[in-house]
Amino acid sequence: MRIGFLADELAPGSAPVIIGHTIRGLRELGHEAECLLIVRKPYLKLYPEIFDYYLRGDVPIRYILDELPSFFRKYNFKFPGFSFFSGHHISSGLFAPLVFKKNEYDIIIANCQYTSFIARPLSVFKKIPYLQLIWDPAPYTFKKIYLKRKMRFFSPILYPLTLLLDKIAYGGCKAIITSGRLHHNYLKRITKKNLEILYPGCVPVEKIPAFSSRKNIILTYDRWDIGNLPNLYLDVLERLNNRNIKLVIGGFWHPMSLRSFFVKDVEKRNLSAQVELIGPLGEAEIRELCSRAMVHVHHNEEAFGMQSLEAAACGCPIIIPAGSGVTDLFRHGVHGFFPPKGDIKALTEYVRIIFENPRKSEEMGKAAWEIAKLNTWGHYVKTLDEIIRRCVN
Repeated sequence: MRIGFLADELAPGSAPVIIGHTIRGLRELGHEAECLLIVRKPYLKLYPEIFDYYLRGDVPIRYILDELPSFFRKYNFKFPGFSFFSGHHISSGLFAPLVFKKNEYDIIIANCQYTSFIARPLSVFKKIPYLQLIWDPAPYTFKKIYLKRKMRFFSPILYPLTLLLDKIAYGGCKAIITSGRLHHNYLKRITKKNLEILYPGCVPVEKIPAFSSRKNIILTYDRWDIGNLPNLYLDVLERLNNRNIKLVIGGFWHPMSLRSFFVKDVEKRNLSAQVELIGPLGEAEIRELCSRAMVHVHHNEEAFGMQSLEAAACGCPIIIPAGSGVTDLFRHGVHGFFPPKGDIKALTEYVRIIFENPRKSEEMGKAAWEIAKLNTWGHYVKTLDEIIRRCVN
């Protein structure tokens, strides 16, 4: 089958991981798969070690804006207050039917709601069906991120628009793909489309290191932005009141000014000796850190939480809010700890248990590793292939 995986851009984080494994896996199954990106970004040149690893030169990428008149590439604007939604999404959607041929793909997998501005016109005018892959519904993201900005004053107007965005995205798709059950109740209220679950995969280590070799490290890494800042981990450090415990924070900051504000907070709390900031992580760095840290902690409720699965793949105990998609795969108290969302007291107590009961922690890490071995990228691609075949047929 001819399959296009549609995304708006390639930024450090989960995007190259998902795209690389998806396209490569589908091609290994015999499909003609390629990545369709709306815009070019400089990240491939800024972080070549990350993108070269996941894309490896064998993941075809087609840039939609490159095929539009230069006017649209040159001029763009961001919608006020939004991190990603831009004029390029609108212009690409308006003119994509002029770029793509009828039935050029057997199906498109549209990643996130914004890409539906392209996928839905193609389904109407070029008869190319699409599957809508979502992580968080637009209203959920709006409440989580944008209500923390000045945009909250316009929420009576903007919030209904997020509902409209979801209805546009879901209205034309063959089915909706989610990474867990977190948002299924909401989705069942607003659409009758079939809901398919596709858990991301991981690359488990062949042998987990001896737990005694792990260091007193709390590890966390993510794409840090206005709706997802790591300052809460500083609260955890203060509550633990153990100067021997170190916090290692990896990931990409957007915008970079948020990193400077965080560093000032670290210094203000006199925690500089306990906090280490590192940049975006490649696969080798993730595996090395997850094999060395005592625990991986993710404080945000997530549609999935791929970092937690990556940590489990290295035998590292995990802590992530209950309800996150990844917790569908694990059991609380057996493979990790899943405190209620926003309960810093419970989160801190579970971190304390990890450090004070290494025998229990070792058992949890090993049990989590066994589960991770069942959820590889090979299993992910096989499941996706089954979903595609059901929907195309």
